[in-house]
Amino acid sequence: MKINRIKDNDIANGLGISMSVWTQGCPHHCKGCFNKETWNYDDGREFTNDDLNYIIKNINKDNINRNLSILGGEPLCPENLKGVIDLCRVVKEVYPNKKIYLWTGYVYEEFNLDQKEIIKYIDVMIDGKFEINKRDLSLLLRGSSNQRIIDIKSVK
Repeated sequence: MKINRIKDNDIANGLGISMSVWTQGCPHHCKGCFNKETWNYDDGREFTNDDLNYIIKNINKDNINRNLSILGGEPLCPENLKGVIDLCRVVKEVYPNKKIYLWTGYVYEEFNLDQKEIIKYIDVMIDGKFEINKRDLSLLLRGSSNQRIIDIKSVK
């Protein structure tokens, strides 16, 4: 998995405060995307064990109970999928009650077998590509009205 950045205190992605991880590389290239810098698979850097340890050590730093938010780029593209699943699995093993949010341009009902694995570890998914003609910045956690907020526990 490649990442673009990790942000310790993010209030824009998720409810409350999140530690956010932006994956690097995206096949969708949505018109109007606000994260174009995450599209190129050659940019960013490899996610390392040091990054994983940093997240585990700091996700509750200063007694702030942060969620984990995973965005992109595209977390569920083939190049990032295994790393994202591993990250979510470890976070859930260490912090079983930690809420994990994930944004993907893929649509939940169209996930392939490998992508469906992520469902075991996340709590909330925002699915669907950003569509500029359906842009609505007043929506909670979404940029366009076609995107959905899915409470994973309700669909398992």
